[in-house]
Amino acid sequence: MPSEFLVRTVTGLEDLTAAEITEAGHRVVDVTKRQLVVEAAGPIVTRLADDLFAVHASVPDPGRTKAGLWQAVARLTAHLAPDSPISVTASFTGARNFSRYDIEDAVGARLGVPYFSRRHGAPPPPGTADLRVTLDGKAMWLGVRPHAVPLHRRAWRKATVVGSLHPPVAAAMARLADIRPGHVVFDPCCGAGTLLIEAKHLEPGASYRGDDIDPVAIRAARLNDPAIAWRTGAGKPDRILANPPWGVRLPVAEDLSKRWPEAGRLVAILGEGQRLDRRWTTVGEYPLSVAGRRVRIVVALIGK
Repeated sequence: MPSEFLVRTVTGLEDLTAAEITEAGHRVVDVTKRQLVVEAAGPIVTRLADDLFAVHASVPDPGRTKAGLWQAVARLTAHLAPDSPISVTASFTGARNFSRYDIEDAVGARLGVPYFSRRHGAPPPPGTADLRVTLDGKAMWLGVRPHAVPLHRRAWRKATVVGSLHPPVAAAMARLADIRPGHVVFDPCCGAGTLLIEAKHLEPGASYRGDDIDPVAIRAARLNDPAIAWRTGAGKPDRILANPPWGVRLPVAEDLSKRWPEAGRLVAILGEGQRLDRRWTTVGEYPLSVAGRRVRIVVALIGK
């Protein structure tokens, strides 16, 4: 029988992540907000997912009440016998008469091993096994992370700067860019290099160039991937990937997109109210929620 997994995503990337996983030969059983249920045909390799958990158990969603929650937790954990300290991370959709911390503490209280609650903001000690509990309106799921750290943590990421993009979002943008071997890919506001580095993982046969007005960002990008051509100019790019300032932590640069060179395709992530200039014809938009902000990935054709 195939192994079953919960794949957690950024809000808005559910369908793109499902497409990535399906193309790899796995079966997506269900899609809800921020979550896919996947029957795996083998190891799941995904760059768009936030995290991945092997399903240990599931029961019907308990609904709104605490009494229903406690009954569901008893059934959910009936056959779970951890032999080391644990933490629990929980989430749910819809209105409930309990909090995520009530879910976490209810699970932790039943397992008979040291449990580190997040209720008061203290992180669990390093190396603590993390269980994942989700309530999606249909089922209550219990999963165990098969990796030491969440999937969104990248081994290449040695430095960040203000405004650095979440790596799974960057991976989704690279996928939408349809980068081919031999393409020149340019990022005009590269920051610490997240977009180009994720694109390079997707298509190592392309050429990547990044620029930024901030020398601190360029130093961070070079630390993250010294092989990419940072601050060498755009040349004649086939693709542009861009994460311009949204006006939240960094000020918006007015008409920034007017200064970008022409290319066969642009993929940019824009904040609320931001628009591309008239050279660009938008052919796709993907609304997301990133760090509590409503943003959107825009795919546009220009010039060529």
